[in-house]
Amino acid sequence: MFRCATSVLRILLPRTIPYYFNATRIVPSEIKSFSTLNSINTTPFTSLRNDSLVKNKQILDISKNLVVPVRAVTKFSLKSGKRKTVKAVVKRFFRLHWGGWIRTKIGKHKKMWKKSSAQKRRLRQHVFCNGTQNNLLDKMVTRFWKKPKYYVNDPYAPYHTREEFSITRKKPRNEY
Repeated sequence: MFRCATSVLRILLPRTIPYYFNATRIVPSEIKSFSTLNSINTTPFTSLRNDSLVKNKQILDISKNLVVPVRAVTKFSLKSGKRKTVKAVVKRFFRLHWGGWIRTKIGKHKKMWKKSSAQKRRLRQHVFCNGTQNNLLDKMVTRFWKKPKYYVNDPYAPYHTREEFSITRKKPRNEY
């Protein structure tokens, strides 16, 4: 009996979904790429209460300046129709000639006043990305960034070759 009554009430009562559950309605669609939806319906729900977030002036002011960070790949740009590089990858990672990617450790610049000198030294070191991350980063950059780049006094020069593997070895192995 109780189950029947609740199902009838669910049907009869209007569904009041808060406006803030659908964040895509708040974000402006100014980014011009195929990955964004240009046809976002911006009309609010009709069954909202007067004290809802839609009427709140502070929330509306914040939502105008809201920028959602997107690191998705643009497969076809609107201007040239070509694939685009994700700039965050180029800023944060470095590709070695053999296809591996390196990055600095996380938290390198955070709360330095409380870290010991040994921890600061460890944070300055670079770490390799694993194979899954390498594949993902290769998909996020274009062919230009995958080509080897040669710099004068390159600090990463010793890491561009992999002498420990027989397939990627450039120099002959010194047998004792």
